[in-house]
Amino acid sequence: MGYLSTPSRIFEPNRSRLVFLLVAGAAFLVTEFGRYVYRPYVYSRGVSDFGLADSVGNLGGIIVQIFLGIGVLNATRKQSFRLAAFFSIGFVLYEFAQPLLPKGVFDWRDIVATAVGYSLSVTVLFIVWRRNDGDKPANGQSGASSGRIA
Repeated sequence: MGYLSTPSRIFEPNRSRLVFLLVAGAAFLVTEFGRYVYRPYVYSRGVSDFGLADSVGNLGGIIVQIFLGIGVLNATRKQSFRLAAFFSIGFVLYEFAQPLLPKGVFDWRDIVATAVGYSLSVTVLFIVWRRNDGDKPANGQSGASSGRIA
């Protein structure tokens, strides 16, 4: 736990953490609506939506993964951007591994959806950190002295 957070930081409540968890929850609801309501609607009516129905899982899933991970770990500003990149790279690598998996289907649109979701997430991260710049590490310590690598 020392690399991403300390026990005191994991359990420390703050505004940015709440915002990240709320964004993750909202993105989850929108993603599930897209998968279980929007996608069947588009398929049954033959609507051309430029592949959005096919890639809604990646588009919303990366947003959920990024903000849930950042919220649970209570990441610092620098850590949050690193985690976002880490999760996005993982999604892309997983997409490239799809042909090797049973029932796996590689789709370029999923990679594009992941990139779009990552871009939206980074935009939200910039906005949240700009507005909540007052959130400091636990006990007013800097990242190096509290055992965290920023």
